[in-house]
Amino acid sequence: EQYALCHFIFDAVQEVYRVKIKTEDPEALVHVERRAILVSIDRLWREHLYAMDGLRQSVHLRSYGQKDPLVEYKTEARDMFMDLMENIREEVCHNIFRNATSLEAAVNLMRSLSDKASTQMANALGLDPSITQAGNIVSEVNAEVSGEQGSAAPRPVRSGPKVGRNDPCPCGSGKKYKKCWPNCP
Repeated sequence: EQYALCHFIFDAVQEVYRVKIKTEDPEALVHVERRAILVSIDRLWREHLYAMDGLRQSVHLRSYGQKDPLVEYKTEARDMFMDLMENIREEVCHNIFRNATSLEAAVNLMRSLSDKASTQMANALGLDPSITQAGNIVSEVNAEVSGEQGSAAPRPVRSGPKVGRNDPCPCGSGKKYKKCWPNCP
């Protein structure tokens, strides 16, 4: 039963990847995939090296517990390396499906998938799951992009220099601004 489920998932992923290949520019797709692989390996390798430094410190302390530090280091390092390899595989697969060569390619991919797969893809991209039409997704993406650019609130214009908290209040009461301002006439 577990094997059948794994086989089903693997076939579904392969089918989506075939559709992705058909809907995107092959030359650009190669560059996107290469970039996803390099970025994932680079980031995870650096994290692995930092973890190995920490491992060296912790293994040193295990020698006080009458354990052979070399054996402990080798065992832990092997486990960490196996985790690194698994994390690289997972992140590369994740990033390849999340990246697209262009917005049009993403729209074509969404159109070519079934409604259920399209909804799942929208969920994965962080969009509203009720949106299943590619045109609606494109308009939502455009709205989010334009919303991010226009979301900066206009700054208020000061008529005079900024008053510090400990400066005298500009109302002329002689009190510090932090004490006077809330009750200023």
